[in-house]
Amino acid sequence: MKNNFACSSFCLLLIVFNILSVHSQQDMTDTRSMDALTDLKNRRARKAAPPKGVKGSYYFNETFQLSTVIYFGEKLKEKTLLRYNAANDEIEMGDSPTQKDAESILLKSAKVNAIINNEEYKLLPHRLKESNYPIIGYLIVLVDNTKYSLFLKREKVFMKAVEARTSLDRSFPPRFVDDVTYYFSVEGSTPLPLKVSKSNLRKISRENGSKVKSFIKSNNIKIKSSEGLIETFKFMNSL
Repeated sequence: MKNNFACSSFCLLLIVFNILSVHSQQDMTDTRSMDALTDLKNRRARKAAPPKGVKGSYYFNETFQLSTVIYFGEKLKEKTLLRYNAANDEIEMGDSPTQKDAESILLKSAKVNAIINNEEYKLLPHRLKESNYPIIGYLIVLVDNTKYSLFLKREKVFMKAVEARTSLDRSFPPRFVDDVTYYFSVEGSTPLPLKVSKSNLRKISRENGSKVKSFIKSNNIKIKSSEGLIETFKFMNSL
């Protein structure tokens, strides 16, 4: 009887210890998650409105949204409010969904990504349309694959004021205009701007070009849309 009682008591102690250990590890994980978010902040005051006289906006969506930060490939448990500044290529951090100005931005690092409104923003080297030299900036991941990857870049491009030279011309104030560009990568290469056309997709697909052409035609794929391009790239990766 004594041995059975001692054994039962020991087992009970083990169960209690394991429960306390799990809670302790959970508390440590939560604390590390909060500490990581603090460490990933860069203090940088930024006004939400452009300078006086400049038309347009820095944002495609001015509202801070509850988002996920990915640090060294791991999603942090602690959610945070983020929005993407498409004029300055920065991810801003907020304390309230309705606040206007941002006081902090997310650390710009290849090891720090973010999921905002179900879109993953990755800091990647890529080539601009007018240059062969790569820059580093945020791209939205649409298809991530070792063969063919597809990305999206949303920008607010600053345009200088244009004065009318004659009464027939039209003048424009300084302004920010929308620019949306798709990028593609083959076997992990530096992403390049994608010329969206059936002939170019056939060219990228190389020996599978005819199959891609047939897939687009038989499925009535609208390649000018994100959905159509995603379908096409997924098909390319399946070949």
